[in-house]
Amino acid sequence: MNNLYVVLLAGGTGTRMGTEVPKQFLKLRGESLLRHSVKRFRSFGLIKSITVVSHPDWILETEKELSDLLEWNDRIVPGGESRHLSTLCGIQSISYDAKDIFFIHDVARPNFKQKELYQLVEQTKIFGGASIISKVTESLVRVGIHKNYTEESLKREEVYAVKTPQSIAGFMIAELLTEGLDADIKKHPTDLCTWMGKRRVGIVETDHHNIKVTSPGDAELADSLFWEELPTVE
Repeated sequence: MNNLYVVLLAGGTGTRMGTEVPKQFLKLRGESLLRHSVKRFRSFGLIKSITVVSHPDWILETEKELSDLLEWNDRIVPGGESRHLSTLCGIQSISYDAKDIFFIHDVARPNFKQKELYQLVEQTKIFGGASIISKVTESLVRVGIHKNYTEESLKREEVYAVKTPQSIAGFMIAELLTEGLDADIKKHPTDLCTWMGKRRVGIVETDHHNIKVTSPGDAELADSLFWEELPTVE
């Protein structure tokens, strides 16, 4: 392993939240979700640079929000038309080699643990990519698209929820890029696991604290589950 990079996906526009400002600017304990993510990765202490991928219309606001947190080698770049294209915008803004590792994180998830970042790195060394996951506690069934009945029950112990941060090695990125990308944006990968297809993805299990803020109610829940900033690694 050579360098650790962070790509933060912060390209929301507030549509699903029904708010005037994108969710990355929503406040949690006095600071935006965006700032919480930047500060948590900065506290990890091993990051070479942080790249924030923003919607083009919100770059100026993002710069203002992070003016005191970003360092000389950090950057803010405009995103693409899909989550995956935005991820690529962040990755391709950096010169990296095969042994470098990228953390890819959705800033709508303000809670993740320092130990999970270490575990992601170790899993990425083995598999080329890794993801935070969590156990599913509900009973699950499969329902066909546009169907009003169940097709089968799923074994709960075999199904996990995919979360972020996720991580991927430079050599795996190079391999995946050779496979090209579907012209239909709707068929783009929605996260690292779908991008890696049938390849094995390393897993790091987390708990219920890692909630994604997609509605105003989620923000209240995230606040109740919030823990303080991670200690700085010397």
